Amino acid sequence: MRPVRHSYLFILLVLLLASCASLSASPATHSPLREQLAVADTHTVEDAVRSCLASGGWKVDPVGGLSGGANVVSAKNAQNDQTQVFIQSPEMHPRVTGGPDYNDPFWKCFSQQLKAAKTAPAAKTED
Repeated sequence: MRPVRHSYLFILLVLLLASCASLSASPATHSPLREQLAVADTHTVEDAVRSCLASGGWKVDPVGGLSGGANVVSAKNAQNDQTQVFIQSPEMHPRVTGGPDYNDPFWKCFSQQLKAAKTAPAAKTED
């Protein structure tokens, strides 16, 4: 009877780990942020990242970087915690990786910034 109990515990553990993994997925893989990232150009995404990090109390490094083809925005907060946000090209999924914890207000701000950028009227050009 003992081997049966171990198999139930093993199955329970596997299910628990699978559910935890699904809950900890990056906000960039969930709606509506996933769709907002799909249509935003890289410059708009980087501006939104910088703005939301700064509004969340992060000191953003004014000089960006490149790593593996991704634009990198680095920042640190008052506790000297550091974060890096990697902005991939539009065809990559997820488009944005790294960044603050997934429950950080940064992610809500980021989605709102991208939504505002999409709905903003196009700049008029002078002839």
